[in-house]
Amino acid sequence: MQPNIDVPLYIVAPGERRNKVVTEINRPVFARFDPPMSEMCAYIPFEELREKVKAAAQFVEYLKPDFIDAVAESCVLGDI
Repeated sequence: MQPNIDVPLYIVAPGERRNKVVTEINRPVFARFDPPMSEMCAYIPFEELREKVKAAAQFVEYLKPDFIDAVAESCVLGDI
Protein backbone atom coordinates (compact mmCIF):
# COMPACT_ATOMS: atom_id res chain seq x y z
CA MET A 1 0.00 0.00 0.00
CA GLN A 2 1.02 3.55 -0.63
CA PRO A 3 1.58 5.35 2.69
CA ASN A 4 -0.55 8.41 3.42
CA ILE A 5 -2.89 7.68 0.55
CA ASP A 6 -6.34 9.14 1.04
CA VAL A 7 -8.50 8.06 -1.88
CA PRO A 8 -11.72 6.09 -1.75
CA LEU A 9 -11.33 2.43 -2.68
CA TYR A 10 -14.08 0.26 -4.12
CA ILE A 11 -14.40 -3.44 -4.75
CA VAL A 12 -16.78 -4.29 -7.59
CA ALA A 13 -18.00 -7.88 -7.58
CA PRO A 14 -21.15 -9.85 -8.43
CA GLY A 15 -23.96 -9.58 -5.89
CA GLU A 16 -23.69 -13.24 -4.92
CA ARG A 17 -20.09 -12.59 -3.79
CA ARG A 18 -21.01 -9.75 -1.39
CA ASN A 19 -20.62 -11.79 1.81
CA LYS A 20 -17.28 -13.20 0.64
CA VAL A 21 -15.95 -9.71 -0.17
CA VAL A 22 -17.01 -8.29 3.19
CA THR A 23 -15.59 -11.32 5.03
CA GLU A 24 -12.23 -11.00 3.28
CA ILE A 25 -12.01 -7.24 3.84
CA ASN A 26 -12.61 -7.80 7.56
CA ARG A 27 -9.84 -10.41 7.96
CA PRO A 28 -7.46 -9.68 10.85
CA VAL A 29 -4.54 -8.97 8.50
CA PHE A 30 -6.49 -6.04 6.97
CA ALA A 31 -7.90 -4.91 10.32
CA ARG A 32 -4.36 -3.99 11.43
CA PHE A 33 -4.12 -1.20 8.85
CA ASP A 34 -4.62 2.32 10.10
CA PRO A 35 -7.41 2.90 9.25
CA PRO A 36 -8.66 -0.67 8.86
CA MET A 37 -9.26 -1.81 5.29
CA SER A 38 -12.98 -2.18 5.99
CA GLU A 39 -13.15 1.58 6.61
CA MET A 40 -11.16 2.40 3.46
CA CYS A 41 -13.05 0.13 1.04
CA ALA A 42 -16.64 -0.03 -0.05
CA TYR A 43 -18.37 -2.80 -1.98
CA ILE A 44 -20.30 -2.16 -5.18
CA PRO A 45 -22.52 -4.90 -6.65
CA PHE A 46 -21.53 -5.24 -10.31
CA GLU A 47 -25.12 -5.62 -11.46
CA GLU A 48 -26.24 -2.44 -9.69
CA LEU A 49 -23.30 -0.44 -11.04
CA ARG A 50 -24.05 -1.64 -14.56
CA GLU A 51 -27.71 -0.67 -14.15
CA LYS A 52 -26.90 2.82 -12.80
CA VAL A 53 -24.32 3.54 -15.49
CA LYS A 54 -26.70 2.33 -18.20
CA ALA A 55 -29.45 4.61 -16.85
CA ALA A 56 -27.06 7.58 -16.86
CA ALA A 57 -25.30 6.66 -20.12
CA GLN A 58 -25.90 9.96 -21.86
CA PHE A 59 -24.62 11.86 -18.81
CA VAL A 60 -21.68 9.66 -17.75
CA GLU A 61 -19.05 12.19 -18.76
CA TYR A 62 -20.71 14.78 -16.49
CA LEU A 63 -21.13 12.63 -13.39
CA LYS A 64 -19.30 13.57 -10.21
CA PRO A 65 -17.31 10.95 -8.29
CA ASP A 66 -20.06 11.07 -5.63
CA PHE A 67 -22.14 9.02 -8.07
CA ILE A 68 -20.12 5.96 -7.03
CA ASP A 69 -20.59 6.69 -3.32
CA ALA A 70 -24.36 6.50 -3.81
CA VAL A 71 -24.00 2.95 -5.19
CA ALA A 72 -21.31 1.70 -2.78
CA GLU A 73 -22.01 -0.23 0.43
CA SER A 74 -19.92 -0.12 3.60
CA CYS A 75 -17.67 -3.09 4.37
CA VAL A 76 -17.58 -2.34 8.12
CA LEU A 77 -19.24 -5.27 9.89
CA GLY A 78 -21.23 -3.06 12.28
CA ASP A 79 -22.71 -1.14 9.33
CA ILE A 80 -24.11 -4.24 7.62
